[in-house]
Amino acid sequence: MTRTLLLLSILLTTVASAADLSKNEQGVAWLDTTDEWGRPWCDAASDFYLKLEDQRRLLESQGVNSDQMQFAVGTEISLRKVFRPKVWFKGDFSGKAVLEAARGETQSFQLVICPLADAERDLGHLSGERDQAEGSLQPKSIAIKAVEISPLVHEQTGDRIGADHFEIYRVGYIRTVAPQYPVMHVGQWPDPLVPFAPFEVANPHCQPLWLDVRVPRDAVAGVYRGQVIVKGPHDVAINLVVTVWDFMLPDPPSMFAMGWQLNDWFTRDGIDPLLERLDVLLDHRIAPWHLAYSYHENLTDHDRVMQHLLSRGVKIQSTQGNPPANFVDHLRKKDWLKHYICIWGDEPHPRDYPDYHQRSGQLRAQYPGLAVAMTDEPTAEQAGLFDMWITEPAAHNEQNAQLARDRGERTWWYHCQLPIHARYPGPIHAAAGVVVDRPAIDHRITYWLAFKHRIQGVAYWAISHWPDGWQRWPQEPWPANPRSPFPYSGQHNANGFLCYPGPDGLPWPSIRLKTIRDGLQDYDYLGLLPREQANVPHDLAMGLRYYNKDPDALLAARRELAQQIVAHNQR
Repeated sequence: MTRTLLLLSILLTTVASAADLSKNEQGVAWLDTTDEWGRPWCDAASDFYLKLEDQRRLLESQGVNSDQMQFAVGTEISLRKVFRPKVWFKGDFSGKAVLEAARGETQSFQLVICPLADAERDLGHLSGERDQAEGSLQPKSIAIKAVEISPLVHEQTGDRIGADHFEIYRVGYIRTVAPQYPVMHVGQWPDPLVPFAPFEVANPHCQPLWLDVRVPRDAVAGVYRGQVIVKGPHDVAINLVVTVWDFMLPDPPSMFAMGWQLNDWFTRDGIDPLLERLDVLLDHRIAPWHLAYSYHENLTDHDRVMQHLLSRGVKIQSTQGNPPANFVDHLRKKDWLKHYICIWGDEPHPRDYPDYHQRSGQLRAQYPGLAVAMTDEPTAEQAGLFDMWITEPAAHNEQNAQLARDRGERTWWYHCQLPIHARYPGPIHAAAGVVVDRPAIDHRITYWLAFKHRIQGVAYWAISHWPDGWQRWPQEPWPANPRSPFPYSGQHNANGFLCYPGPDGLPWPSIRLKTIRDGLQDYDYLGLLPREQANVPHDLAMGLRYYNKDPDALLAARRELAQQIVAHNQR
């Protein structure tokens, strides 16, 4: 099957799932449901049709009469996940998307395609409540043929950012099941990002598109304007305004996220395909901990992978268990030992500490200069046990972390959703996390908190620990995570992977992976100011469990930070 036909088969799944317009996938009548904000269907529909007035005016200005309107295109920021029912859409229909980015940065926004049945064209805030509630359930399917992007043109100099700096994805959905932590919604959650191809979408659903804009490192600062045109039964043109700040993100970046558990899918075809797949991860600022070391028995392959990682700015790799002496000697000769750590265990129980002390001492004696790291908290009674502590943010203790740094030890975080043997100062689910059924702000705020708490790196327990049945995707729906066995008891939706195995041979990113990238870019912003000036506002993040859930608050703080950087550079 060709790539285009395969993508079309994936997209048609969305249309087929809408065959029974009156009920959701659980068999519940849509009119009897609420959205993830808890609004009844009638209120969500009323809000949807009220906002649709803006789209009517937009299309009239573009030569499309309202009685010809067959679909609407909304815009949404990257920090709000868009659910499948179109009346749950929280964005607007004004026909304008606004982005702000530094040179060398990638920023994202969403277009949301909403089919409109004939009777919906005139629905507005004066219509009857039940008419509005039932409007989006009337049969309607539309085909989107293409999305055309004009160059972004600087409004003063005429400089351009070409359409080749854009990437377009269709947002896919995976099914969640009831977990043991509180969530806003159980069912279809947006996450996979599928390369764009023509598609159809039918009531009562919408179809979000995710657009990345990569700002060149030599772009002229200022305001750029362009258009994105959605080609369907008629055209809808969206105006795009991009402000390029007068500073550049560091190259290489100040931080890469790291992750364990890389599926063999990445490595099964040899080094060249591996490096191509790896670049997708590196473009999103995440790298596998053990990738180079997994080739330690073949130093030629190891060196190719290691050199590739170093060339992209990844400065750390880890052994799995005790490394062989000849390999450590090789690292010394290449001057790469400084880039390696040794992680030989995981989440130790206090009863195991005597053995861990002995093992750490033996490693340091055998391989001077090789740092010993562990997924553990730097408690005062275990001072000096490890050179690098990797703690779940939910178990972070600020006093102990600072004492560890005072001793010259490194402090990192890692998201695993449910660490064992940890000491928690509050509920795990109240701290930021990366499971799929949490708001996007929870994935991104981690990096503001990491900077606030002087954390030197963030990791994830798995990049692609895909659940059984992943091989049948996307011809079949993505399988739900199995219930974790004891001691990791419970249901954790999409915990363990941040990307998907694309049938084109490359990993397909997720909304969570894009949001992590954006958080790392925020971390870069903070690092461009002197430490005493780079403050994380209290109204954005007071602590690990007390942070602002409003995405606009983060974007406002980021804008203010950018203005500070520009002013600082002009002094």
